[in-house]
Amino acid sequence: MAGKIEVREKAVIDDAEEVDRLWSVYRAAFTPLAAATPMRHGSYERPEFEALLRDPDFRKHVAYVNGEVAGLCVITTALEKIPWISHLYYAHQFAELAARGKVFFLTGVVIDPQHQNTQRVGAVLLAKAVRSLGEEGVLCADYSENLRSGLRPFVERTLGRAGVEEVLDRQVFVAYSYRKKSRSP
Repeated sequence: MAGKIEVREKAVIDDAEEVDRLWSVYRAAFTPLAAATPMRHGSYERPEFEALLRDPDFRKHVAYVNGEVAGLCVITTALEKIPWISHLYYAHQFAELAARGKVFFLTGVVIDPQHQNTQRVGAVLLAKAVRSLGEEGVLCADYSENLRSGLRPFVERTLGRAGVEEVLDRQVFVAYSYRKKSRSP
């Protein structure tokens, strides 16, 4: 059982103890993925992570279990601040919504590994974050293909209405093996 889960939205997180705890959660969640997937999950280094926590352009939703930090969800409309995406693509693809500041990008959800097995903390955190976006908009994200099948039903349940999923692109990691041909004597 996860205990009492509370989610708070914060514009700025600058309390040193909370920043340290969130950094610990972030590293603990992403470090094991380094050898499991070719994508560099948890790509922020500590100074970038701290800058993100202080930047009011990023909505931070922090999950607490029994008063202790258990997870973080970050969403922004400042797509130009996300180094791994093309903000111009989203401005063009969703021009009308972008003009009204309604193109949201989910930059990450991270749950302390000790709370990941219940899935309740992540679900409560993400539901609260998604509901805070308002009645209309487009929520964009990048994620593992393994997570895709459950994302749309979750978002629809959370918002209480149907959504339309559009796969914008697929990133493929490949490895071409080669070796020098041996000469026949």
